[in-house]
Amino acid sequence: MELKELMSAFAEKLGIEGIEVKDGICSMTIDDIPLQIAETAVGGALLATAVVGLPPPEKTEAFLDLLLEANTETFGPQDRALGKIHDTGEVVLQWRIPTRDVELDGFCAELEAFVNQVEQWRLALENFRPAAEEAAARDEEAPAMGLPASGFISV
Repeated sequence: MELKELMSAFAEKLGIEGIEVKDGICSMTIDDIPLQIAETAVGGALLATAVVGLPPPEKTEAFLDLLLEANTETFGPQDRALGKIHDTGEVVLQWRIPTRDVELDGFCAELEAFVNQVEQWRLALENFRPAAEEAAARDEEAPAMGLPASGFISV
């Protein structure tokens, strides 16, 4: 399915209006997370992108190192990546969603998993900030980034 078809079916399934695809991109908000879904140039997949947040001003290099490690350790060979937007400095999560032979329910499941992952990274960043501030004040190494309750991030 193409993006326009998927988004139309998605809107119908949820009973919402106003989801439109413009120039191959759909912008929407799910669970208060603004995101974009774009058609890839090659086809057969969509690329979902959402902002995780700004890196902390303290220990920024260490934070970005953790994100690079997470791309390998957490995502491995999957079609997911954390990155940084050059112009704004914001950290984003990108997620490739295959569309070949994918029905609406599969697309919805991928989109839900993407939003959940963005929420987890936002929480991890929120938890990292105070620890980074404390480490900077004591001139210590930056703390490990993680979510103690779930063990979601282990870098």
